[in-house]
Amino acid sequence: MIQTKGFLHITIGVADLDRATDFYQNILGCELVRQNSIMSFMKTGDDFFVLTKTGTHVAPNPEGPIALENTLFHHAMIVAADQFDAAVEWLDAHGIEHFDCTANGHTTFPGRRHMYVKDLDGNSVELATEVIPA
Repeated sequence: MIQTKGFLHITIGVADLDRATDFYQNILGCELVRQNSIMSFMKTGDDFFVLTKTGTHVAPNPEGPIALENTLFHHAMIVAADQFDAAVEWLDAHGIEHFDCTANGHTTFPGRRHMYVKDLDGNSVELATEVIPA
């Protein structure tokens, strides 16, 4: 068996690289590390991901208003617990659809608040808090 130690990065497929890079930088606050004609190497906290222009990107979830049943395939990012409400207010103020599913509970990672947004290519992004102290 091979024993992996973690991820170097994950890759998110997109149709329009510049538009996606702008979304992840200016909506989700991620850092652009470097970019070439087909990829933007991004950083959030200490973790890396790559936006890759596929040319034929198909959204992995069904279309429609954001809800649990159409966000199953997603990438989860962590936000500070004390910034969650401010993030909701910011999304509302900018007309960005989101679904706060905190009331549904999080059975895998309990003690967190979480919501979903979709990027402009239909990729679902979960924004989950660090564990909220009891």
